Amino acid sequence: MSVYLGALQLVFALTWTVYVIYLPALAAQAGLDKSWVPWILLLDQLVFALCDWAVGRASDRVGSTLGRVGQLAALATLVSCGAFIVLPWIASAGAVALIAATLVWTVTSSALRAPPFALIGRHVAPARQPWLTAASLFGLGLAGAIGPYLTLTLKGVDPKLPFALSSVVLALVTLGLARAERALAETPRPEPANGPG
Repeated sequence: MSVYLGALQLVFALTWTVYVIYLPALAAQAGLDKSWVPWILLLDQLVFALCDWAVGRASDRVGSTLGRVGQLAALATLVSCGAFIVLPWIASAGAVALIAATLVWTVTSSALRAPPFALIGRHVAPARQPWLTAASLFGLGLAGAIGPYLTLTLKGVDPKLPFALSSVVLALVTLGLARAERALAETPRPEPANGPG
């Protein structure tokens, strides 16, 4: 489970990095002035914040159903990956198409942010929860360290390849997390023998 959580946060953060790297070129392709790019990024962050809150509440409601959180997160991720893959293709269709696809991606991407922590709280013994949270944060930290290198590496690369590759990897990791959640949900959560430590 810790490997999946760390890999999920790593790939998700790197997907965001790929998006930020290519957004100015995609915006220009869609006919938007470069001054629109910061506003699009701000809109993305606002949508992320609102959807994280909503998805976190929804995760609590469906969590009592065996293995449902991971399955729903995987389904939303497939939609998210599909929207992310088409971004470089749809940019030439204009600003409305680009922003619409971006909003679909940002809304469905929230399935990767709050639910993993809900899974930790629901299915993992208290003694192991800090370790899994640390693995998740390690993935984010590693993505931050790789980001500048990725920025240099992707200069001049057609965006279709990194968008597709990051989406496929993210989908595979999320499907693995859904299977891991199903296995955890079917295993009774052990009670700590000597307190929560």
